[in-house]
Amino acid sequence: MKNIIAVIAVLFAVPLFAQTHDIIKHNGEKVEVNYIKMDNNIVYYALPNSMEQHKISRYAVAQLNEKANNNSKTVSEKIILADNFDYKKVIVLKESETIGLTKSENLKGHHSIAKGETRWSLAQIGEKQLKQNAAKKGYQFIVITSNKKDNLTAIAYVY
Repeated sequence: MKNIIAVIAVLFAVPLFAQTHDIIKHNGEKVEVNYIKMDNNIVYYALPNSMEQHKISRYAVAQLNEKANNNSKTVSEKIILADNFDYKKVIVLKESETIGLTKSENLKGHHSIAKGETRWSLAQIGEKQLKQNAAKKGYQFIVITSNKKDNLTAIAYVY
């Protein structure tokens, strides 16, 4: 009898202490979740009535609303690009940080090597060119897949 009462008490008490939150994405989608943590630009959460852990990029999440205290936390600001002069707003991500973002297209570029050019400066020029190309097309995020002498490639992502 004690075991049955203990099980019933646990079943009714768990939803009261769960960390229920609403994740509002930049694309307007709202998801009810149990927030776990944010680490390395990734938001970890579980769906209600589930113990399975899910992940989403912090760049895909606009707000995290805590239902218990009516607190709201801005996770990331939405990036709005007007033209290729906004290339500094384009963010270079790792492949693992793109969960929840939509893959758009492959971007390609090229650059010529000047005499005395170092590998580091060549990589910086290549990254800048890919960012400008992404900004011109309205893509907020890129993942650089190759930044070699003649082969500049990146994958563009949007909200």
